[in-house]
Amino acid sequence: MEKIEQLLQEQIFFDTILNYEIRAIDSETRFWMIRTKKGYFYNEFISNNFIALAWNTITSATDFSEESQDVLKDQILLNYSEIKRPTTVINKCNSFIHDVKPGDYIVIPNAGSERITIALAGEYYEEESKTYEIEKEVISRIEKKDVQINEVSCPYRKRRKITPLRTVKSTEIDGRLFKAISNYHGISNFDDYWRNILGLLYDVHSYKQNLNIVYHIGRVTPVGPRTLSKLLWAATDCWCEIVNEDKISAQVNIASPGPVDFQIAEAIPQLIDAAKVLAGLTIGAISVVKPEAIPTFLKSLFSLPAEVNREYIAAKREKLQLEKEERKLSLDVEEQELNNLATKISSEGVNLDKQAFNAS
Repeated sequence: MEKIEQLLQEQIFFDTILNYEIRAIDSETRFWMIRTKKGYFYNEFISNNFIALAWNTITSATDFSEESQDVLKDQILLNYSEIKRPTTVINKCNSFIHDVKPGDYIVIPNAGSERITIALAGEYYEEESKTYEIEKEVISRIEKKDVQINEVSCPYRKRRKITPLRTVKSTEIDGRLFKAISNYHGISNFDDYWRNILGLLYDVHSYKQNLNIVYHIGRVTPVGPRTLSKLLWAATDCWCEIVNEDKISAQVNIASPGPVDFQIAEAIPQLIDAAKVLAGLTIGAISVVKPEAIPTFLKSLFSLPAEVNREYIAAKREKLQLEKEERKLSLDVEEQELNNLATKISSEGVNLDKQAFNAS
C-alpha cells in the first residue's frame, strides 16, 4: 500500500512538471501605483473593479499640447488652491488617461499600506456624474476628518477598469517595494519595481528577455544562514546546468516567510522551453520539502535514471493522444447517429433541414 501511495505521489509530481507553464509578460507592459486617498477609496476600488484619479477639471477632452500648458497651469491653480506644482498634476492626469494601458499592472495600497492589491489595468472611462463641485466637497470632508472610511464614495471622474489579481500584507513584500509605495503621489510609475511586483504574482515568469524563478519559503520561523546558503547553492547549481552562472542573479527577502528570486538575463526562447521542466522540478521541490532538505531532494530528482523519465513522459503523451482520439471517435459516432436519425425522419415524408437538425 505504501508503495502504491509513493507511485501516486510521483505521478502527481511529474504531471505537474509536464503541465508547468511559464507566464510570459509582454515587453510593452508597464507598472504603476495608484493611491486611494488615505485609504478612503480602497475598498470601493477593489469591490467595484476600478481605480480613479483626482482633478476633475482635467478630462480626456483636455488639450495636453505644449501650447496649452500655460492655460492648464492657470486652470489648476485657480480650481485647486492647495496645488503648488500644477505641471505635476497635468503630467499625472496625462499619464492616467494616455500612458496607462490595458494589461499594465497596478499597485493599489490601502490605508497605511497595510494591504496592497495588485491588479491588471483595463479600459479608461469617465463617470460624468462626478463633477468638480462634488469632488471639492468630498475631499474637503476627508481632509477635515468629518467622515470615516467607507462613509463616502469616490468623487473622481477619471477612471479605469481593473481586474484585481492578488492582495498581500505589507509584511509579504520586500523593503524596496514597500519604501516606493510609501510616497504620496496619486499616480506613480513603478517600472523599476517590475521584478518585485511580478514575483508576488507568478512563481516563474519571463519579461523583456529575463526569466525569473521565485522560490517561496513559507516557514514562519526564521531561516538560518546555513539553510539559506544551501537553498541558494542548490538552486544555482540546478540552473547552471542550462545557463552560464554569469547570467544568473538572486534577490532574497531576508524576512520569513519570503521569496528567493532568481533571474536569468537574456533568456532566449530555447532556454524558456528547457526551463519549464527545470522550473517545475525546483518549484515543486521547494513547495513540498523543508528548506534544509532542498539540496538532497533536488539531487535525488536529477539522479533519477534518464530512461525512467523518458518512459514516463512517453507513456503520458501516448495516453493523452489516445484520450484525444477517443473523444474524436465519440464525436464522429454521435454525428453519424444524428445523420441516420435525420435520414429516417425525412423518409417518413417530413421536410427536415438536416443542417439545422445537426446544429441543434
